[in-house]
Amino acid sequence: MDNVLSLLPEASEDWYEAILSAQPDGVGLEEKDRSKFNHAFESFTSGSYDNAYNGFVELAKGGSSISQYYLGLMYISGMGVLQDFRQAHMWLNIASSRGHKKARMRLEKLTQVMTADQVAEAQNLARQRIAKINRKCESSAAD
Repeated sequence: MDNVLSLLPEASEDWYEAILSAQPDGVGLEEKDRSKFNHAFESFTSGSYDNAYNGFVELAKGGSSISQYYLGLMYISGMGVLQDFRQAHMWLNIASSRGHKKARMRLEKLTQVMTADQVAEAQNLARQRIAKINRKCESSAAD
């Protein structure tokens, strides 16, 4: 359990970034997604993890790196989902590949407690998910 807790950030570490993401000139979210993120983040901080998960997963599948990061945290600790390091690694890997620095730090720590087979499986899941996200973004751009 101590290994899992060491993978999670202090609550105050992410507060500022989440607030920035929710602002009109913030980072990581398009204007139309800010209210969805606000709702998911409020649910997350109040312990309503089912609502948080639903909001974050929708945004993450649309390419929101901060939502991908929070999904990774949820899977690391089992908040509202079954604990699954492969899923955590996948979401943190995707967020990291999109430039999310804290996701990169969490990913490095998580990789240290996973087996090589788990990491390989998680990387394969990430490649598949990135392909889906890219297809979704391309179809949205065509509309």
